[in-house]
Parts: sequence; C-alpha cells; structure tokens
Amino acid sequence: MSTLPISAKILVLALAPFTPAVAWWGDGHEILTKASIQALPEQMPAFFRSAADAIAHLSQDPDLAKNRGVPLVSDAEFPEHNFDPELLGEESYPDKRYDFVALCQGLSVRPEKVGFSPYAISEWTQRLAVAFAEHRKWPADTVIHSKILVYAGFVAHYSQDLVQPLHATIHFDGRAGADGESPHTGIHEAVDSAIQRMDLKPTDLAGQVQVEAIEGDLFAAIRQQLVESNDQVDRVYELAAELDGDNGPASDEARAFINARAQRATEFTASLYVTAWAASEQLRLPGWVKR
Repeated sequence: MSTLPISAKILVLALAPFTPAVAWWGDGHEILTKASIQALPEQMPAFFRSAADAIAHLSQDPDLAKNRGVPLVSDAEFPEHNFDPELLGEESYPDKRYDFVALCQGLSVRPEKVGFSPYAISEWTQRLAVAFAEHRKWPADTVIHSKILVYAGFVAHYSQDLVQPLHATIHFDGRAGADGESPHTGIHEAVDSAIQRMDLKPTDLAGQVQVEAIEGDLFAAIRQQLVESNDQVDRVYELAAELDGDNGPASDEARAFINARAQRATEFTASLYVTAWAASEQLRLPGWVKR
C-alpha cells in the first residue's frame, strides 16, 4: 500500500521497532487544525481565532510523546490515540476513565489494548473549558492564552484521530485474525497520509462544515462519533486498492471519502472548541486562584 520509494521503505522497516506509528500525518493534523480554527464562529475569543498556526503546531505534540526513546511517557501515550470497541463485545463503556478500567478488568481485557481515545478527548476538552473560564476572568493574561493553545492542540489531535476509521476498530492495519492481531498490511499508513498527499486546503474544508456546540452530554457525543467512525471501517477496506497515489488516492471515489473524513474531523474538532468555550461560562473557579 505504501507510496514510499524502495530506499525509504527499507529505512522505515529498519527503524520500525523504534519509530512510533502516527495517525493523520503531521501535515494532515496541521491542515485539519487550521481548518477547524477557520471554521469557528466569531463568538470565540479573537486571540484564539488568530492562533491557527500555533494550535496547528501544537496538534502534533501527542505523536511526539510516542517516541520510544522516552518509554515511560510513550507507554502511556500510545493508547490515547485509539479505541477498539470490538474487544468489549456488547458491553457499553462508562464516561469516566477509571470506571472504564474497572469494566475492562471485569471482562479480563487489558484497558490499554482497547485504548483510551474517548477519554483523552473528553478530558482535554474539559481542561480547555477550565482554561477558557480563566480567560473569561483574566482576559489579558497571556500565560492563560498560551495554556489554552496547548490544550487546544491536544484536543485537535485526539479528536481528529477518532474520525480516522482505523483508529476506531480492532482492524486498524488489516483485518484482525482470530487472535485479535492486525497483520500490518500498510492500509493504515495509506489512510493517515491521504490528507497530506491530497494537499487539502484548510480554507476549503472550513467552508464545507457547520460548527455548533454539542448539545447535552459531551461523552455521549464522543461515543456517537466513535460509532460513526467504526461504521466506516468496511468502506475503508472496500477502497483499499484505491487509496495509494503520490497525489492522494487514485480514484475519485476514494478521494471523496478522504475529503468527507477531513470535513468531519474539521467539524468535530471545531465543535469541541465551541463546546469548551460555552461550558466555561458556567464554571466557577476556586477562590484561591490568583492570576
């Protein structure tokens, strides 16, 4: 499936034990994050809407933490990027991380094998809401501005990963066998690199989406997105032979699929930003906080 030249393929294979797998490639995350910021309504803070480049830069940080040279953090980081619902059978999963860990223990499933993606998204979104609450109280504080941009980068990365169907299934890189292991066919890389290879434009993506705050339960909306992504897994495999190409997928059908995924990632990320901003209005900060 790979579009890399032979020499590059050899290098990738040689480094495979030491190089972390990534989700949407770095430029892909930057494209999606810039699109999400451009799609935001004017009700969002002006400093935030003008910081697309910085947030896009920061959106790559979660993948940097998967570096195997820092094994303590990479071991914790890898499961934050995926969720394999098939490993839970018919069990529904709770909205708090450690309740989920307890569920997995009861099912004799390792929670890090399933993944923590929904929890990474919900937790970073709520961290962002708290930081936005600080901004409402101290709007001129540039340290708070910086903190908000960092949190927004993490929200962007994890939310965009969840929209990539192969991050929402046990079949993450080829159909998993009876042992539950995916055979590493290269299809994951073909999907992850597609946005970058197609050179999608943030302005175009931003103009194709409607952004609103999530109504009701945040975690329920994240669950819904995971179901939507998992429902697209079969479609990814139907298009497998068409996903390669130096300038993106080879067929119009496959290109349309990737563009639709990019639109959804843009919309989902932007909706989380708007949701965090709306939630911040109701948050009360403790009296001991002095900025």
